[in-house]
Amino acid sequence: MLSYQHEYHAGNHADILKHTCLLAILRSLCKKEKPFTVMESHSGAGRFRLDDERLVKTGEAEEGIISLMTRHPDEMPPALRDYLNLEKAYYARGLYAGSPEIERLCLREKDALHLAEKHPAALASLSENARLPLLEAGSGDSARTAERRCPVRADIREADGYAMLKALCPPPVRRGLVMIDPSYEDAEDYTHVRDAVETVMSKWNTAIIAVWYPLLVRRKNETAQLLSSLEDYSKMQAVPKETVRIQAAVHSADDMAEEAGSHLYGSGMFIVNPPWQLAEQMEAVVEYMEAFA
Repeated sequence: MLSYQHEYHAGNHADILKHTCLLAILRSLCKKEKPFTVMESHSGAGRFRLDDERLVKTGEAEEGIISLMTRHPDEMPPALRDYLNLEKAYYARGLYAGSPEIERLCLREKDALHLAEKHPAALASLSENARLPLLEAGSGDSARTAERRCPVRADIREADGYAMLKALCPPPVRRGLVMIDPSYEDAEDYTHVRDAVETVMSKWNTAIIAVWYPLLVRRKNETAQLLSSLEDYSKMQAVPKETVRIQAAVHSADDMAEEAGSHLYGSGMFIVNPPWQLAEQMEAVVEYMEAFA
């Protein structure tokens, strides 16, 4: 939906869950030397300023990534600590790294990255940010950062993300990840996501498919129907697909229903063909997030 601006929400609890899971999947893919392909249907700008007045207005980053940075890393589960270490170099410069940036940080020379974005402003920012050096925490003082070039040039498309997945699947390198994470402001996204997963699974059945979804008071029925249909379709394959549902509710749904705003009380990730031990890694992350909410 072209009215949606992630600048209001970057670094919130939903981003933390999504990006921790994304990084864990990418780490798993990088364990083997074989190249892999990453496709993302709704990429966004890639980087966000933490002092953006829109983000300051909502206070979502304050409750999310900014709060996380004040906590002792030794008390965190390993997957969340790994994610926090990746974000530190960006945080030191007042930035937040979104999913395209995390993907760029993990790519190797023979890997491939395909990004789709329709919003004109987000597309322009994404194209600009994808040309910038990557930031990594330097040794010693955590405030210092190092820069390096990304070894792969991202294929950035001004396109409908669902159409891009249909057009590009299966890719030449059939090891990899498909990330599907629309805003869900449009109710039709629930149907589009279901159709996209079915399309990818039918054309590229070895792909890891990661679907992010919000937990919204007003969309409980749509969310339940989406997850049920994805699980059913995965089981119906000639070789049934393993799936994992990772879900964190960081607020009370009843309390959020009484407040103004998006009524976002949590979020989840639905994964097809999950890497080994991803569920266990993310279960610890969910427990930590819900305990400190």
